[in-house]
Amino acid sequence: MRKATNESAVDHVGAMRAFLRVIETGSFSAVAKEMRVSTSTIARKISAIEEALGVPLLHRSTHSVTVTEAGSIYLERAATLIADLDDTLRVVTELNARPSGPLKLTAPVAFGRRYLAPLVAPFLGRYPAIQLDVRLTDNHNDLVAGGFDLDIHEGENYLDNLVVQKLSRNDSVLCASPAYLDRCSRPVRPDELAQHNCLRYLHPEGDPRWELVRGDERHTVLPIGNLVSDHSELLLEATCAGLGIAEFEIWLIRDLLASGQLEVVLPRFRLANKLTGDFIYMAYLANRRSSTKLRVLRDFLAENLSHVGEYAEAELVRIRGS
Repeated sequence: MRKATNESAVDHVGAMRAFLRVIETGSFSAVAKEMRVSTSTIARKISAIEEALGVPLLHRSTHSVTVTEAGSIYLERAATLIADLDDTLRVVTELNARPSGPLKLTAPVAFGRRYLAPLVAPFLGRYPAIQLDVRLTDNHNDLVAGGFDLDIHEGENYLDNLVVQKLSRNDSVLCASPAYLDRCSRPVRPDELAQHNCLRYLHPEGDPRWELVRGDERHTVLPIGNLVSDHSELLLEATCAGLGIAEFEIWLIRDLLASGQLEVVLPRFRLANKLTGDFIYMAYLANRRSSTKLRVLRDFLAENLSHVGEYAEAELVRIRGS
């Protein structure tokens, strides 16, 4: 029998999984405990890859583990390969079987609290064999590194390797409480906003200016007031309390507009926001396309959240005062 070469003798799949987990956890011992093997076994798996490739993948020290330049390249490719393999195994397993197993979903905090939270019980009631993991954050999540199956986000800030599906248009408006507008007047032109207390949302990637559009007419306003925040729900509380005028997406305030707690300001102007974009999307990795459990989740969300960020035509007519 021909002697196996170093490369062919390596359990690349097992070693790749160990390597990825070591990078994620930063600890050989944590991965060893997770995989129920010794720390030296994990170290040997990764050393075997390094020997087969002829390059070091990790810088090891007493207190930290970091990737080398070669390790960074290997990490990116290994993550994709393992994701593809796991998806293949899932697809085959799910054939002729009811949707089951773990599903990991990420979404913005306020959107998740208002719209996903009420849907969790109905979804799991329909598909009880699925284990749903919902992570709410306003920071962008890497679907591969985070192990996410589905991402809900606003705007066109998705990556090329993702499949995106429009969930809803994402309309934004300026609004204030009727009490504030009765006290401080209702602006009829964008330049009148300079006379008002404007509450501003802060985001490191966002433009602080408000851009209002009506046909060929375009106005850019820098909102000035006594409150800024990186938390939309905090700004919403302040706006409802009559502090000033703020910008919000329709999905966040539609019930408050319907109840009369908030009133649209400058309703004849469309508010353009590059950060939140024109649409709300669902996004997933292309290699998850055939997953049965992901398909039923996408279908369920589309069924229940379609048009959540927009007004029906009759509502648009009403809030514009047309």
